[in-house]
Amino acid sequence: MATGQGTTWVVVADSHHARVLEVEDAGMPPRQRSTVTAPPPRPHRSPEHGWTHGGDDPRPEEWHRHFVHLVVKALERGEAENRFRHLVLVAPPKLLGLLRDALSPGLADRLRASMAKDWPRVSDADLPELVRPLVQIWPS
Repeated sequence: MATGQGTTWVVVADSHHARVLEVEDAGMPPRQRSTVTAPPPRPHRSPEHGWTHGGDDPRPEEWHRHFVHLVVKALERGEAENRFRHLVLVAPPKLLGLLRDALSPGLADRLRASMAKDWPRVSDADLPELVRPLVQIWPS
């Protein structure tokens, strides 16, 4: 049954990649649209070779922020092309927070739900069944 509410993109992210699934309307089966793969960590300078940050290694944070930037850019391209009206984010808690904080105002307006889940081992074949109940009939 079509609701006419428009397409929802569901982003399921983990530390290795973000899978974007598209649901054309509530109740329709999700299909995988694209994948954003996290880049390999960049070489860095160690404390012994000039890194002066006291204590913690900042690379994981910088690396996550770079990955989040890539995901948000992919979403902004979809938004600019008007490919979706609604957005749902699924990611581990820390990554989910970074994703939500990085959303542009336009993407934030499309955000309908977010869920702190870590699904890195869920296969592409099984992911649509987990995603399907996340897409609802959204209020206008």
